Amino acid sequence: MLVRAAPTLLLLFCLLAMAGCDPAKRVPAGRHLLVKATAKERANQVNQGDLSTLMKQRPNKRILGVRFYLAVYNFPDPGSIARKKARKLERNEVNNQRRIAKGRQPKEVGRTTGEWMREVVGEAPVVFDSALTDRTREQMLLYLLREGYFEARVTDTVEFRGRKAHVTYYVDAGEPYLLDTVTYTVDHGGIHEYVERTWEGSLLKPGDRFRAEHLDAERDRITGILKGLGYLYFTREQVSYDADTAVGDRKVKLAMRITRAPGRPPGPLWGTPEGTIFYLDKMTVDASLSTRTGTVMPDTLVHEGIAFLYRGRKPAYRPQALETALFVHPGDRFDQRMSDLTYKRLTNLRVFDRVDMVYDTVGIAAHDRVNCTVRLLPASQQSLSAEGFATNRGGFLGTSISLSYRHRNLFRSMGSVQAQLTLGLEAQQSFTGETTNAGDGNPLLGRGALFNTIEIGPEITFRFPQFLLPINRKRFARASAPRTTLGLLYNYQRRPDYNRTLAKLSFGYEWNESRTKTWTLNPVEVNVIRIPYRSPEFQEYLVQTNDPVLIDSYTDHLILGNRLMFTFNTQDKIKKRDDFFVRTYLESSGNLMRLIGNTFSLPQTTDTAGNTFYTLTGVRFAQFLKVDADLRYYRRIHEKSSLAFRMAGGVGIPLNNLGVLPFETSYFVGGANGLRAWRARSVGPGSYPGELVAFDRIGEIRIEANAEYRFNLIGFVELALFADAANIWLLHEDERRPGSGFGSDFLSELAIGTGLGLRLNFEFFLVRFDLGMKTKDPSYASGSRWLFERGAKDRTLSQLLNLNLGIGYPF
Repeated sequence: MLVRAAPTLLLLFCLLAMAGCDPAKRVPAGRHLLVKATAKERANQVNQGDLSTLMKQRPNKRILGVRFYLAVYNFPDPGSIARKKARKLERNEVNNQRRIAKGRQPKEVGRTTGEWMREVVGEAPVVFDSALTDRTREQMLLYLLREGYFEARVTDTVEFRGRKAHVTYYVDAGEPYLLDTVTYTVDHGGIHEYVERTWEGSLLKPGDRFRAEHLDAERDRITGILKGLGYLYFTREQVSYDADTAVGDRKVKLAMRITRAPGRPPGPLWGTPEGTIFYLDKMTVDASLSTRTGTVMPDTLVHEGIAFLYRGRKPAYRPQALETALFVHPGDRFDQRMSDLTYKRLTNLRVFDRVDMVYDTVGIAAHDRVNCTVRLLPASQQSLSAEGFATNRGGFLGTSISLSYRHRNLFRSMGSVQAQLTLGLEAQQSFTGETTNAGDGNPLLGRGALFNTIEIGPEITFRFPQFLLPINRKRFARASAPRTTLGLLYNYQRRPDYNRTLAKLSFGYEWNESRTKTWTLNPVEVNVIRIPYRSPEFQEYLVQTNDPVLIDSYTDHLILGNRLMFTFNTQDKIKKRDDFFVRTYLESSGNLMRLIGNTFSLPQTTDTAGNTFYTLTGVRFAQFLKVDADLRYYRRIHEKSSLAFRMAGGVGIPLNNLGVLPFETSYFVGGANGLRAWRARSVGPGSYPGELVAFDRIGEIRIEANAEYRFNLIGFVELALFADAANIWLLHEDERRPGSGFGSDFLSELAIGTGLGLRLNFEFFLVRFDLGMKTKDPSYASGSRWLFERGAKDRTLSQLLNLNLGIGYPF
């Protein structure tokens, strides 16, 4: 038991050692280390998080309650650092004199180890500053005034304990001021009409609390409406407010005014550029830009009234294809929303390195006309790449190489094609415990060889930035960014027990409902799985197990289905405190084919168990329904630490034609991205305690929950503490596998793992090492499942721990 607890005890010892060091040892004499800063609000009317962000001084960051970065900063002795730095400077000066004498450039002095610890890793102590405390108090009061608490008071107290300081801010917000009346004044008839027409949607309502944030949001709302109606040069600075609190009874009379732009002479808004509705006169799309210099004048091709500029014999991009990404056209009234949508669509095509949209009135006599020029800098159209990977599937190591060719402007339509060839070698455990060849005696896969599995997979994928359907594609594109994907894949695997081939055809559509919502529809997904060879030992193993799931999984079968998927994702480049990710999908296979067979009384085949089924081209097709969901929540604590949570689950219902879920669509848990204390396909179903001969544990129901605390340690090195809970079940109990069925006691059958992760974050990719420990194993009898229970004392460290290698975060 002590051996099992050694890693935990070592970590605890290190944390306690850091915690035991005096955190104020590097604080100047007579000063104090700020160890606590809190805000207390009497009536709980104000968001505590908002008050905390206003503090100009906050204590040093903690990891698991320990001031790790401060401890690293305090560890080296400043006097020792200075002496080592002086010696280093002296040596460097001598070396530089020699370099200069040889005609070489001198070198600068690098950091000493102590400097690196303090300047790169460590965090200097936060020394209490009364001036910053005063500024914090002022900022809190200003914040409360903007929130409508005009009678608010903020005081502070500082408590000194030895060389440490505790600051407490006491906030008395008082009663909020409410909006009494809201009026608006516009000296422009047309704008007045638009404001009046949309006033029902105003964010300023009588009876609501006065909030400066709502005033700013109303400015943006009105500006957005007017710019969408053609007022190209209207700005939010033209919307101002007068707030009168003399009404009494904590009421505010609010008057909104829309006037000329600041800096213009006094006068009416009518007749100014800001008060004019603009229409597009000429529109030019210049795709002839290049990073290479040259004096060749571009040619012009006009399509749908738009001038397309190009160099060469013909345009690099067909005008018909480019036009589907344009939502502004000559003669249209200016609309900022359509302009933004055009920019976003052109950028998301990923065929241009830069997109600029410019509006100007050069050469136009009419006061309400404007030209639009779209400038496009083309990206490289073709690329060839080769990548090597180290793989870890279910704990078995392997290697693979991938050759890829990509063309980003197929048929000049801005569609793309990617052709890829992957070759992989792996060491897999045999079902029968043998490592003999699966077929032709190739020594690469023979007994005693480093690898016993080979995989070859060519794949080609076509993507087009529109729907390939006989519908009005241009009109549909105005509400989304439609894409069509066509994929072809062939995969050949040679394993110790069998050979397997997979041929796949997929055709689908993808479109955006909004910035955060995406739909994917695959009306056609065809998978043809064939097992041309099964070793005699493996064949005997299938007969002995008499498991219909395994038998049908390793028999030729066909998956002919479709899928509908919805994704909600708030993550983007701008880091927020809270982010959400939701993915759900519904998958169906074989139901239409079975219906056709029943309707037209097509001939059926009978298997050895007496079950009748239909075939297509002589291959039995699968029939099932499947529903799946994946929910994630990310909470950013500060710039160096965050929390991540995931809840996932699904159910697959096998239907008549095959009777079981195909192996490819069955559920499993374990592995580098799930239940990390177990290898993939080594848990369940349920509490089934059978011996694990091979990693073949699959089910029809899956429930999984994960939690991680992630924090940056040093530079690109990150650490994580995690906990996982998961299992799979069958819809109905299998007599041959007691405990495999889903029942009311499913929570007690969840496998639980905890562990520690090391991540190397190189920005463009992340390498992950996660060490998981089996904390609760449902395959054991009650009383022996938890690690700390008496019945678990005989388990060895190798049985409890599992090391995972992964690329990227697990979720």
